[in-house]
Amino acid sequence: MAATLVDAAAGIRTHRGTVMLLAAPSIIGSLSLAPLEAAMLDLGMPYRRRFRLQASGEGALIHVMGPGQDSGPDYTGDPPRLILAGQVVEGLQGSSGDSRRGPLTTVAQAHALAQVLAPSGTRVRRMRPWLLSGNWLHSALDTTYDPVFTALRDLLVEEGSARVVSMPEVTTVELSNTPWIEELALDAISEKWSELDMEGRARALSHLMRPALARSTPSTARMEELGWHRVVGPDWDSDLASEIVRAAWLWKENPAATAAHTFVDSLLTTGRAPVRE
Repeated sequence: MAATLVDAAAGIRTHRGTVMLLAAPSIIGSLSLAPLEAAMLDLGMPYRRRFRLQASGEGALIHVMGPGQDSGPDYTGDPPRLILAGQVVEGLQGSSGDSRRGPLTTVAQAHALAQVLAPSGTRVRRMRPWLLSGNWLHSALDTTYDPVFTALRDLLVEEGSARVVSMPEVTTVELSNTPWIEELALDAISEKWSELDMEGRARALSHLMRPALARSTPSTARMEELGWHRVVGPDWDSDLASEIVRAAWLWKENPAATAAHTFVDSLLTTGRAPVRE
């Protein structure tokens, strides 16, 4: 897979014409196109964005496939044409040496390609925390542990692109995906957080999250991320899970194409989801 993306980056970088960026008008499609657009803008390369399901024409193209496609990326040159499709890959190795596999989404692949194209690009770097968003939205976290999510999260921390903090340490949390959390209880814990020792913090957070244990959702893996491992980008007052909740509202309040364009434009200009009015 890495070789395919490197070859694609080389072909795209040397291409002298416009590159068509194509995806479905979904949140995953938007999250996949945004880092590619960021790289194009950082490099000053001409491109066109189009939200539609089917490709047309014979020119240079990056086509993001839907979640049902899992064959991995495919590239042909002259002109450069890249298909991005999800693929199950090895994420981590267990303590006994066994392979732990998980999904490498089109979002993660798009970020990888953007990094190869414009590793020092301002927009690419600003959008970097969203690398995790495809795996966050993937159903793998609802059924079992996702080693690819963990590996990507650790990568973001190691390179300084994000911090991992507990829920009370996030300034602005969207609670619609954690209905068992009482806002007043969270506010009270957040106010006292700096005064608590490690044992006190663990006890307070466990008490806050305990009602989720009686629910069928979220899964244990997702609950741990929501409570203990919130991903926060540089200068963010919110976290990635909350940002995704805000982004999802665009599709509830607007036609799909409008939502997709609005979301990508916001990511390109601020690196964040738009604030609901």
